[in-house]
Amino acid sequence: MSEKEQNGQDADDRSADFEDAIEGEVEVITDADRRKTSHHLPLILAVVALVAVVATLLFGYRYWTEMKNTLADLDTALQQANREQIDLAQQLQQAQRDATEHKQQIVEQGEALAAQHQQLLEAKAASKQAGDQFYRSLSEIQTRLGGKESQWRVAEAEYLLRVANHRLSLMADPSTALEALKSADERLGATGDPGWAQVRELVAQEITQLTALSRVDVAGISAQLAALSSQVEKLPLRDEGVSMVTTQAGQGEAPQLADGDEFEMGQVLDDFWQGFKSMMVIRHHDRPISAMLPPEQRYFLLQNLRLKLEAAKAALMGRNQALYADNLQSATEWIGIYFESGDPAVVGFREQLEGLSKQEIAPVLPDISASLRALQARRRSITQEGGR
Repeated sequence: MSEKEQNGQDADDRSADFEDAIEGEVEVITDADRRKTSHHLPLILAVVALVAVVATLLFGYRYWTEMKNTLADLDTALQQANREQIDLAQQLQQAQRDATEHKQQIVEQGEALAAQHQQLLEAKAASKQAGDQFYRSLSEIQTRLGGKESQWRVAEAEYLLRVANHRLSLMADPSTALEALKSADERLGATGDPGWAQVRELVAQEITQLTALSRVDVAGISAQLAALSSQVEKLPLRDEGVSMVTTQAGQGEAPQLADGDEFEMGQVLDDFWQGFKSMMVIRHHDRPISAMLPPEQRYFLLQNLRLKLEAAKAALMGRNQALYADNLQSATEWIGIYFESGDPAVVGFREQLEGLSKQEIAPVLPDISASLRALQARRRSITQEGGR
């Protein structure tokens, strides 16, 4: 081995020894740390366990406290609910007792009312029987002592009731019938006999029916028809086609030529055409053009229109609604066909006809014969009792 190799080997050996020494020191330090750590570990674990126990105790205490408060609140609420339930049950029982008492009172009151109603019926029947007996007795006395004056008044009342029925049924005159009924009631009241009370009640009912009946102003409508008939001659008839009219002053004069003006045929023709146009008036209508009526036909048209108005007046007097409306409708149609529709007099005439055609002249009349039949029946009964 050479010296160089010997030196290299020695260096390697020293390096190896140095490394071994370092490793030995590291191992010594590691063992010391391990012994130190092993010595403090139980203490750390004890501290951790103590903290965990303390935290658990705190959490448990807090949970127990909350549960205790919750249970206390629930117990209080339960006791309050029990008290309320007891109060409600007591109120319900009281209400049931009150309802039972009210029901019993209602039943008792119903029975009492039924008994009172029965008593009232019996009292009414007894009163009616006593009243009838009294009226019969009074009627007998009146028949024996009243003399002929009461009989004459009853006869007058019967005559007036007949007049009322005839005026209403045959002549449709409710005004006269109403006055006749009032006079008949006065005659029956003047007898002083209460036995005519039922007849007077029927008369009062019939008077009420006639009073409520709508009144027809026959005189007023007749006067309007007469006024319209007098206006027929003044109504302008419809002019068909072309009609001549008079020109105003100066419009129809021939054109004057100034001195020295030259005569021109075109100027003359133009002036002639202007004058012709000023003398002619063309009227346009919405109806077909027909020949103008000759005088005799105009006369008959006006007379027929008057006859329509007179027929309507006759229907008014006879209370014939259909005939009245038909005549006025025909007159209105004739006004629209044969007369100048744009003239103010024709327009007013037609409006009056349309208004009159809507008038009700024949209202439904009531039956007022019940009082007459009742009076006749009682007179026969009195006669039969007197004959006995």
